Parts: sequence; C-alpha cells; structure tokens
Amino acid sequence: MGFKSFCLVLALVLSATMLGGCSDGLNTGCTLPPPPPPSSYDLPFPSSETQLMHNFRTVYEEMRFDGYRDMIHADYETFLQNSTQVAFPFAGPTLDQAEELRIAERLFSGQPVTDRDGALVHAVSSISFDVFEQQGEWQNAPANDPIPNGRFAMFDVTFLTDRPGASTIKTSGQIKFYVTGRDSVIDGVMRTYWQMIGQQDLTESATKGIEVTNWGSLKMLFY
Repeated sequence: MGFKSFCLVLALVLSATMLGGCSDGLNTGCTLPPPPPPSSYDLPFPSSETQLMHNFRTVYEEMRFDGYRDMIHADYETFLQNSTQVAFPFAGPTLDQAEELRIAERLFSGQPVTDRDGALVHAVSSISFDVFEQQGEWQNAPANDPIPNGRFAMFDVTFLTDRPGASTIKTSGQIKFYVTGRDSVIDGVMRTYWQMIGQQDLTESATKGIEVTNWGSLKMLFY
C-alpha cells in the first residue's frame, strides 16, 4: 500500500470512529452521536428586556432548567397572592432565588415529585402559552415599589400545564415582571445583560368547577 493510500484509509477509520464510535472504517452501522441536551448557551443573548422575555417563554415551553437558572438574578423575588399563602400555610409572602429555582427544577423535570406532606404531585409533560403579551412599556420602578432598583412591565398570560394522569391546569391573568440589566463585555464589546429580578402574581385564583390555578399556587405544588 502506498503512503497516500495508507493516509486515506487512516482518515476513513478515524472519521468513522469519531462519528459513530466504530473501530472499523468499513462498518456501515456507524451513526452520528446524539445531539447535546439543550443549553442556555444556545438562547439568544438577553441584550434587551424584550429578548429576555422571549427567552423566558422559550425556557418554560421547552422546560429548560439551565436556561431559567441563568436568567434569574441573585436578588430575585416572587410575590405571592394572599390566597396562595392561605392555601399553602408554609408559604410566606415571597419566594427568593433559591426557592424559585428549586420549584423550577422540579416543575421542569418531567418526573412526579412529592409535596411537603409526602403526597404525590403528578409530573408535568408540557407547558404551552396561548397568550403572552406585554401591556404597555417597560418602566423604571418607583422608590416605593417592592423592587425599586428594577424595571417592570405587565404581561397578559394564559397557559396550560399538562399532567399525564391528572387534569390540565389553566393559568390566566397578569404577571408583573421585573428585570434588571448590567454591563457585560462580550467578545470585546460592551453589552447590557438583562436578568429577571422578580415576578408579582396577579393571575386568577381557583374557580369552582374549572381547573384554574393562579401562578403562585401552581409554583407551590412543586415547592
């Protein structure tokens, strides 16, 4: 075998091994390795409030915990309704970053979990938004706002949380989203990096005869 032919055979063997884990360049069973799991790094860079909210919808509908984790600010808070605090006595008026991420990890896992009393909570198979619309412009939060160092906007939302073996939960109403930005150098260019710093639940509470649960109460199922 000439040197050029040897090099060609070696290249074929290496290519097959890298692509399919094969040790024989003539093996026709070689397949490409599976793609890596979704990562927050393939989400568009959150250079604006609008892009951050697009990313928020994406990570919820694709149930991507890594993406949600990266968009949540260290000082994050969720503000719960009084009805949620009554229904879940262990809940205080707010959830901090650690509590929010614990809920998201369990909610997005696709696996059944148990609540604080050991009761089964059915797995979530999908989350789909029928409505996710911003109402008005982003505004600077006033000094007397619960998050005075952020910017906020109201969003009309309607989404369905599907649970195999249990009823689908509908959540509808408004959520007040708070965001904050900081300067970040990306590839030598200064860009603003936006993160979510809070949410205020203003969605509808449970309605008799209809499986409707407000945003905070849905979260508390996976606390």
